[in-house]
Amino acid sequence: MLNITGIDRIGMAVPELDPQLDVLEGLFGFQREQAWEDSADGTRRALLRIPGDSGIRWEVAAPLSDASALDAFIEGPRGPGLQSITIQVADLDAAAEHVRAAGAEPASEGDSVVVGPEVGGRGFTFRFVEASGAASAAASGPTGAPSLGITRVDHICHAYSSRDELAAWFGRLLGMREIWRTPDGEHEDFADLVLEWPGAPMLWEVIQPEGDESFIERFIEKRGPSVHHIAFEVADFDRATAACEHHGVPTFDEHDDETDGIRWRDAFIHPRHTGGVLTQFYWEAQAATWIRSDKVRPASFQAAR
Repeated sequence: MLNITGIDRIGMAVPELDPQLDVLEGLFGFQREQAWEDSADGTRRALLRIPGDSGIRWEVAAPLSDASALDAFIEGPRGPGLQSITIQVADLDAAAEHVRAAGAEPASEGDSVVVGPEVGGRGFTFRFVEASGAASAAASGPTGAPSLGITRVDHICHAYSSRDELAAWFGRLLGMREIWRTPDGEHEDFADLVLEWPGAPMLWEVIQPEGDESFIERFIEKRGPSVHHIAFEVADFDRATAACEHHGVPTFDEHDDETDGIRWRDAFIHPRHTGGVLTQFYWEAQAATWIRSDKVRPASFQAAR
């Protein structure tokens, strides 16, 4: 079994670093830890802390020149935007063996083991590193311009032709298990389910197309099976939307609803305003209300393993 101890970082690739840092530090309220140039792979990079106590960080990379290896991703159907997630494991050699046993062929890159988008990532890159044992300090809220007021990363959503097929694969590869799903026929154009990781605070959503005019089908035809969006919880929804207005960033598909009498609100920001990643943010009056607003427990769910 893969011994995951945490999520180290979420990685994105963009054409230019500085404009993206303005978005991440301004609208998103991330806090920069370091920035550097990597001449070996021809990139400029920065590492930022995401507000909250999850310890998850955000890495953004941009090419130094046209010869950078990032160009293929940025100019390809999946870019620019979210490119990878780095997972902390207790033993890197054991992780590589587990990945091979699951049917994927990992690649070694420095002090990490990588499962690429076509050999196991199903359109995304998963990178494994050994846990350092030093947890990142919690990132406090921003003190400058108005920001979304993010408190945690809730989930990354992965678009795929079959939610059950991908869930089963990630169960074998990463030890994920299903905890919620929309019932069949709940929505006319999509169906989804939610997975949790062992040892990680972030969830993983799998969304599949339904019907003849599904927006998910159009997404997959254009970008292939890959990350569809990322969702953040915010402390105050009105503050978050006010921050978007302050930064000149429009929102869309906003909902203000209740589940079992408990209020929740959510909205989206288009990828053109975030460096290539569709961003969802939500607020809920009580924990675990928003995620179950259209979902039920799977028949196989057990509260504890």
